[in-house]
Amino acid sequence: MHNKNERLADFLSGAAYRLRNLSEEVGTLDKEQLKKLFRPEILPIISELHKTGTIGDLDELIQLTPAGLFEMMQIRGLGGRKLSALWRVGKIDTVEGLLDACKKNKLSKIPGFGTRTQENIIKAIDSMNDRKDRFYYADVVDAADSLVKTLQDTFKTKLVSLCWEIRRQATTVDTIEIISAVSQTKLRAAPLRQHLIIQSSTKAITRGYTLDEVPLTIIHMSRDKFYSGLFELTDNKAHVKKVLGKIKTGDKKNDKSETAIYKKAGLPFIVPELREDNAEWDFIKQKKRLVTIDDIKGVVHNHTTWSDGVDTLEAFADACLRKKYEYTVISDHSKNAHYAHGLKEEKVLRQMAAIDTLNKTIAPFRIFKSIECDILVSGELDYDKSLLKQFDLVIVSVHQLLKMDEQRATKRLIKAIENRYTTILGHMTGRQLLIRPGYPVDFKKVIDACAANRVVIEINANPYRLDMDWSHIPYALKKAVMISINPDAHSITEIDNIRWGVSAARKGGLTKEQTWNAMPLEQVEAWLKAKT
Repeated sequence: MHNKNERLADFLSGAAYRLRNLSEEVGTLDKEQLKKLFRPEILPIISELHKTGTIGDLDELIQLTPAGLFEMMQIRGLGGRKLSALWRVGKIDTVEGLLDACKKNKLSKIPGFGTRTQENIIKAIDSMNDRKDRFYYADVVDAADSLVKTLQDTFKTKLVSLCWEIRRQATTVDTIEIISAVSQTKLRAAPLRQHLIIQSSTKAITRGYTLDEVPLTIIHMSRDKFYSGLFELTDNKAHVKKVLGKIKTGDKKNDKSETAIYKKAGLPFIVPELREDNAEWDFIKQKKRLVTIDDIKGVVHNHTTWSDGVDTLEAFADACLRKKYEYTVISDHSKNAHYAHGLKEEKVLRQMAAIDTLNKTIAPFRIFKSIECDILVSGELDYDKSLLKQFDLVIVSVHQLLKMDEQRATKRLIKAIENRYTTILGHMTGRQLLIRPGYPVDFKKVIDACAANRVVIEINANPYRLDMDWSHIPYALKKAVMISINPDAHSITEIDNIRWGVSAARKGGLTKEQTWNAMPLEQVEAWLKAKT
């Protein structure tokens, strides 16, 4: 049973990803379509799930697994084999038990667990504990906006707004915070049980949870102080201090809008997402319009069924056309990414031929032939120049051997950037928000190298990456390096990741003019031609 369940877990992990990202209901697919998407062993399981809403073998597997192991799965660096050894050999099945065992050097008795491994596990647990009460912005903002709209409609007032981190569109948040001119008494009396759970309240603050169990704080403010309160409760301290420091003491009350507050300070209105204290960003001098999602003309960095994507090349192109984009860049994985079914040279050439054929039928829309090419440990790229020169553009990324110090990581990236065939640097640090911090890089040296070699830098718009970090954008703008907001889509549904990339880009002050994929098709074609 043990071996059977291990195989089941391996099969289901890949199938689950595909199921989550299917653009159609699985029940509408016929047997032939299912065979193209899933292994033969998975097909009866999908049928069982569709008919009964559950999977018997999976339920059995869950019953056989201690609850603490599911939490241990969140510890960075612990894969299935190590977890199995901890459980079966070390008799450890909770995070607390694991931490205690590491501190008492008990793991050294388990094969594969030395002193260094124990130290790394302790650090990973500390990191997990630091982030466990935080949420991805993308996972909570729509519910938060909906709650604000519900409060506005219920109490017939516009004086309700998000504030603090979530209004500034931080990449992760620890709570939903709302400022409201609705009194605590009226709030408690209203029929809002379908939207929020009130836990405690005072005259000034109501605390509770959303129905998704996200912590919620509502700050009650009088109507005449609402906008001054909104301003101060949105911004970080440094920004508030800069602005209020320019306003005369007797002029700091009863504002009728945030625009009026900035006007008193002699400043243009600063959008909430830009209200951060960044030494590289002089918000007072910001005059150009920030990029918006409507500015994006092309969908760059996408994976299809040729490597580890869920949807076919044809389906992906059709989806981009329906969404009114002018072009897409297909960047399946290169051969070194064997875990993602990376393309060997012969398969690359077949994909190129397929793209050429498809482009003839969908013009003027265009599919650019690209690849997400692995940056090897040496800094070399995964293919030789005879193949690289046949792509329309090349995205380069690090995917393996991420444990590097700053000097080594920076040197590795710069060598790849200096390759004449590199067009875009993908996810600069390899970070995954709330999971791993990524490898350290000297971002100024990396950006300088991009400037010198006319290489674009990606904001990976996957809401769990958002890499490069928004705080590095001002320096890139200073160096005239263009930024491309890329969804890293592995399915049609993930095209819309662009929304989260735009949000992060605006925090760094990115303008339409310096957004690479805000250029229309003809301009992109001219840019690529000039680079070669």
